Amino acid sequence: MKKLVLLALIGGIMLSCDDKKEPVKDYMVLSGAIDNFKKRDVKLTGFNFEKKIKFDRKQKNFVDTLRITEPGYYTLAINKRKFNLYLTQTDDLKVLLDYKNPEAVLFEGINAAIPKYFLAKTKIFSEQIINLRELLSLEETAFLEKLEAYKSALTNLATTSGLPEEFLKKELKNIEYEYLRDLYYYPEYYPSLSGDSEYTPSENFPKVMEQLNFDNGNDYKNSEHYRTILKEEITKRANAKATDDSDLPTVFLETIQTEITDSIAKNDLLFQKAEDGITYTDNLADYYKKFMAYSNNKAHKQRITDLFNSLKLTAKGNPCPTFENYENYNGGKTSLSDLLGHGKYLYIDVWATWCGYCKRETPLLKRLELQYHDKNIEFVSISVDNMRDHKKWQETIAQKEMGGVQLFADKSFASDFIKKFAIKGLPRFIMVDPEGNIVSPNAPRPSDGEKLMNMFEELGIQ
Repeated sequence: MKKLVLLALIGGIMLSCDDKKEPVKDYMVLSGAIDNFKKRDVKLTGFNFEKKIKFDRKQKNFVDTLRITEPGYYTLAINKRKFNLYLTQTDDLKVLLDYKNPEAVLFEGINAAIPKYFLAKTKIFSEQIINLRELLSLEETAFLEKLEAYKSALTNLATTSGLPEEFLKKELKNIEYEYLRDLYYYPEYYPSLSGDSEYTPSENFPKVMEQLNFDNGNDYKNSEHYRTILKEEITKRANAKATDDSDLPTVFLETIQTEITDSIAKNDLLFQKAEDGITYTDNLADYYKKFMAYSNNKAHKQRITDLFNSLKLTAKGNPCPTFENYENYNGGKTSLSDLLGHGKYLYIDVWATWCGYCKRETPLLKRLELQYHDKNIEFVSISVDNMRDHKKWQETIAQKEMGGVQLFADKSFASDFIKKFAIKGLPRFIMVDPEGNIVSPNAPRPSDGEKLMNMFEELGIQ
């Protein structure tokens, strides 16, 4: 009997040992050793993914455990050095680099052949294409020949580099999409780059949109070139639909809704447009309602809801958010309250010295200031430059002889006034009435011409 009990115990122990299986690895480790690197972190980005990874300056390395839902393309930014990667859920990768000699970079791991391939691919581009601008300026026949040769070289490289089969399939598609992107760009950019404004594509020129499926979510995730074509085409179609009376941000949403059915592509495009578009729309409530109806991404909906709730406070008719003690170019400090109470509307220009579009508005704004200098309107410019560009702000005002009230925001884009208007893109113009209420949180620009003049006339500014 004792022997039977002992055997049973032994059997139970053996069974329990057999039941203890090794845990399945559900992560990958990205690490690196970098000489001559002084920054505090490196950055990994991918489709809807961004993460800063701490760099240990004493140990000269970084390491992070990543849980990736599916294999995909990523970029590792080591300050100004960028390396293309392809990461899977479980295959570790290590980067060995001397920051002063990036050409000697090494990769270790099962899929080390992939980043090596990316480096070789970049070399082919620099040897055969040099830059995209030069390619797109070639006469049509020369352009097509060069583009075909480049595509063949990339395809040959991909098929002879010992790449994993799953990645190779995606990469061959990616090469095709890069080819289609360049074809798509050519008719648009060649006339201006070559000076041949009369150019039209020949009968035999490839028709890109006949070869492109708008509804491929996997390709949308895996190919930046595919995403680029889709975004450009949606922009083109939305602009074609818009009229002078249209609210362009809303037209963009409607175009995405009608043209795209794949949920991955649709949700991403809707969100990208809405993050900025909701701050520019003339009909906030309608815009928000349509976004919420079109998108089925919970996180995106929450983000746009947060923006909507914030922007409601700066909608037409609400009191304008205040700013306090902004530096005045002419000396001293100026607050919003200092500018109110004089019976004048405020036309506020939010700008920065690095903003190209702002520079285009400057001469037109100066003309407006001269035209309305004795009218019931005050022109106020608020710079959101960083403090390191403070001197440049002063020099720009002096060089361009900019008039009006010139102010410098206290915390750039982090200033409360800027955040309450959810300003991301520049320039931004805001119209405030003499009592301090918002007339338009997104007023027409000086370059909008008649649209702005009509607003002035309606308000009795003349």
